[in-house]
Parts: sequence; C-alpha cells; structure tokens
Amino acid sequence: MLKTLADVGVPLAFKLKFISWNVNSLRAREPLVQKIIEKESPDILCIQELKIDDSEYVSNFFNQYDYQSISQTQKSYNGVSISLKKNINFDELNLSNLNDVQARNNTIILKEKNIAILNNYFPNGNPMDSEKFDFKIKWMADLYNEIKKLKSKYEIIITGDFNVIPLDEDAYDIKKYKKDALAQPESRKEFYKYLNLDLIDIFENQPKKQSYTFFDYKTYKFGKEEGIRIDFFLISPFLKSKIMNLKVLKEYREMERPSDHCPILMQLNI
Repeated sequence: MLKTLADVGVPLAFKLKFISWNVNSLRAREPLVQKIIEKESPDILCIQELKIDDSEYVSNFFNQYDYQSISQTQKSYNGVSISLKKNINFDELNLSNLNDVQARNNTIILKEKNIAILNNYFPNGNPMDSEKFDFKIKWMADLYNEIKKLKSKYEIIITGDFNVIPLDEDAYDIKKYKKDALAQPESRKEFYKYLNLDLIDIFENQPKKQSYTFFDYKTYKFGKEEGIRIDFFLISPFLKSKIMNLKVLKEYREMERPSDHCPILMQLNI
C-alpha cells in the first residue's frame, strides 16, 4: 500500500485564517458576527468584550455555525472567547492570574502545530489617577510573564484589543491622547516588552491610516478616518514567513449598528 506523508509522520501544511475582533457586546453584534463567519469563514475567531455572563450562550451561539468555543465571561463588562472550526484539535490553558479579577484572557494550544494562541482584552486603565491604571500595568506585566514561560515551548500568537497606542503615528492626532492611559510611557513600555521577546507586530509597517482599528462613535470619527491602532497580532518570527494575508476589515465598521473596533485578519500557511 502506498503511504501518504501523514502516514510516515511528516507534518502537512494547512491554511489557517484568524480573525480577532472587539465586538463591544456579542448580543448587540450577533448579525455582524454571523456575517463575518459566513463571508470570511475564519478557522479561528478571537472575540473580545463579550459583555455577557453566560458561557453557555456563547457556546450555543457559535455552535450553530459549527464552531467549538471556549470563553471567559463577566456580567456587563469584559469577556473573551475563542471559537474554532470543529476539525481543529486544541488544549485550553487556564492562566488564572489573568482572569482572577476580570475576564480578560483565553489561551489555547494547537496540538498538531505546537502554537500557543493568547486572546486578550487588555485593561483600559482610565482614569489615570485611579487604581485602574495600576491594574492595567500589573495585568500587562503578568501577561508578559506568562508569555515568557510559553515561549520556551511554543510558537506564539498574541491577539486582541491591547488598549495601547504604541507610537504617536498610531493615532490620527496623538495630542488628544496625551492624558489617556492608552498612550502613556508605562503602557508603551509594557507593550514593547512583548516585542523584546522577539515577537513581531505584523501590521507595524502597513500604511498608518489603513491600519487604524478603532474609531470612536463620537462625531463620526470613522468617516473622517480619525482612528487609532490598538488591536494587534503579535507573532513568533517563525510564523511571519507563513503569512499569506493580513487586513483590517474596515467594512464592518460602516455597517448597521457596528462595533467601534474593526476586525483584523491574518492568514497563515503552516
């Protein structure tokens, strides 16, 4: 009998499409989530800011589109989920110190590919003269420590709403954010600690206006292209050469009842 590559233990390459999206309430954005599933058919869909305390609801919602899901939920605030097509094998890691106060992290391991995927909704940190900013910096530092441990075993993909503007150029007008937690030196320092672990911000060299991911609802910021870049994929160098496609899906920001964030897409051939 002729043996296949899989029979003799040679790993086969396959395409994986990732989408990450802060939906700003899953219940409110159900039609748009359905639309992105039907149009883009992501293999792995990372969602932030579920704003729901019902993990069974999350699982049932994605199950109707043939996705398996894990989630961390919290009433009215926060919440994250990862949904995967049912042919994808994974293990869930519970990084409890990232969820012990608020629901902000999912972490999974893709078993066949030895890849750790961390989906996160970072603390906003405002107002700065409150314990919220201290919590933001501590949470970011705790995530860094978890990444360091995982990096010794796995290739890394970190995604989500980071609530950080890394560079002045990542905002249409950085002066408006000088007193905002998203643009403070402490926040940026923690962000660049991730990159100093040899991770790559895959959208970093894209044209800035094209890579904005957040547009405030106020005064029609989207129509004026007055955005900021706060949603990211950070990946291991090995995975960079596997990128087939990356895009900010801005069309979902101009649909009816949109989130204030745009979905971001990355496709790998691994």
